[in-house]
Amino acid sequence: MRRGRVVHVVRVVVLGEFRGDRLVPPLRDGGADVTVLGFVDAGSFLGPGVTCGELPAAMDEQVLLHLLREYRADVALPNMGCPGQEQFLPAYARAATRMRAAGAGCRMPVHSERFALLASDKVAFHRLAGERGWPVPRGVVCAEGKALAGAVDGLGFPVLVKEARSEFGSGRHYVEDGAGLGRAGAEVRYPVLVQEAVVGEEYAVELLSGSSSTVAWPVASLGRLGSDCDPGRRVRVAPVALPARARGELAATVADMTETCGPWGPWQIDFAVTDDGRLKVIEVNGRLSGVSNMSWVSTGCDPHQVYAQAALGRTPRSPGAGRVALELPVPNGAPLPSEPYGTELQCFPGSPLNPAPRVRGFHRPVLKVPERLGDAAHAWLRALPPGTLLNSAADEAAFQLDRGLQALRQGGRAPS
Repeated sequence: MRRGRVVHVVRVVVLGEFRGDRLVPPLRDGGADVTVLGFVDAGSFLGPGVTCGELPAAMDEQVLLHLLREYRADVALPNMGCPGQEQFLPAYARAATRMRAAGAGCRMPVHSERFALLASDKVAFHRLAGERGWPVPRGVVCAEGKALAGAVDGLGFPVLVKEARSEFGSGRHYVEDGAGLGRAGAEVRYPVLVQEAVVGEEYAVELLSGSSSTVAWPVASLGRLGSDCDPGRRVRVAPVALPARARGELAATVADMTETCGPWGPWQIDFAVTDDGRLKVIEVNGRLSGVSNMSWVSTGCDPHQVYAQAALGRTPRSPGAGRVALELPVPNGAPLPSEPYGTELQCFPGSPLNPAPRVRGFHRPVLKVPERLGDAAHAWLRALPPGTLLNSAADEAAFQLDRGLQALRQGGRAPS
């Protein structure tokens, strides 16, 4: 009788439920046994065959190491995206350092401790940017409220007041006058970064770094910067072409960040281009974000899937844009007519903690437009009834579509 081989099944513990419906299937397709730890039980969201457990609301490296031993993890996969989890990144980085030093069997592809700090602390990022010469908006670090007025004296209104350890969608105040500064100063947790409000357009780029290489998805436009500090309410598009000067500054900044700070895993740069064509890096996040919907539609290459495959040892390829991904903010209850033939209107689910697509009173479907159907998509946008798009943004949508089509014709390049 032939003796069968013992096959070791890789046990992957995913730390966070964000976009688990896109992260888990490629792990299971790769033969892994998957456990997802989150703030809520994501079992009904992820389907049968996936073990779910609780992620503690407070995290340090000791708590994490205990969890990974309990679940006998071979691979631990950080997946910060749900509210309350972004600040776990430094603890994940410290735990990985301890596991490597101890020769532990669990492998954890996670950003270095230095990168984790700059991605989770806006004050630390601002200071490091000054040391490295990265192009960032002018800013002043304030340890207490009485320093705010002096900071604004040097910067001038309007400014943004940002808590050092705030997460997405919170801890940011757009301040236009002294009264607003007083209100913000009474609400924030110190230290804060007081930063000039850049006049220009907001952009984002998603990246995935490994031990020896970094790939980037095409740049996405998040629309014109304003007082709302809420790019999710604007029409967004990928790919988009940057001015030559800003493109060069972005490539140089990405290269220096990867060389000196050691990202390992997914990350995102949120940046602006001023009206005179200069790059201003707003912040760096050590995770994927809502931009990944456009990254996927534009390239056909889902960043969450690529991240999962890389965790199992597959080398990622550089994704290029093959169609325009136009994200439209649509008020809940506003009907969308059928999209033009050959295009596709896609909606994306969220997670149990963020039950998209219909949150905050609107949802954000993405229209996939091949270059040859640009005119048909234009006509469709122009024919939308008033109130179909948030803020009556039909003109903005048509403008963003044109920019996406132009970028396709130029090759839809990612930063290099």
